Amino acid sequence: MKTDLVSVKVHIMEKEYQIQCGPNEKQQLIAAAVDVDNRMRTTRRGASNINAEKAAVLTALNLANELQSTGNNADMLESVSDSIIDMKSRIDRVLDDRKVIKLTENTL
Repeated sequence: MKTDLVSVKVHIMEKEYQIQCGPNEKQQLIAAAVDVDNRMRTTRRGASNINAEKAAVLTALNLANELQSTGNNADMLESVSDSIIDMKSRIDRVLDDRKVIKLTENTL
């Protein structure tokens, strides 16, 4: 089944772009465009001698770097989560062994 697309106009650095997206993605697309516009303006303010194209490239590089950092953080969190699950399993086994020992001592 084909999803109906909606056309959304966004403005980035005084230019208008018409982009199609799913109806449920419209607000997210608008928010992303505002974020990109703000980042590009900040980049351009930091170095007033750069043009919009260079500001776009620098902004894209910054966003890619943030995305990679987020991915690395997610990998690290997954690794820590796996370690915690492993430690919990080992603790549970030790506690179960202690219960067995206590039960055995109590029956003797």
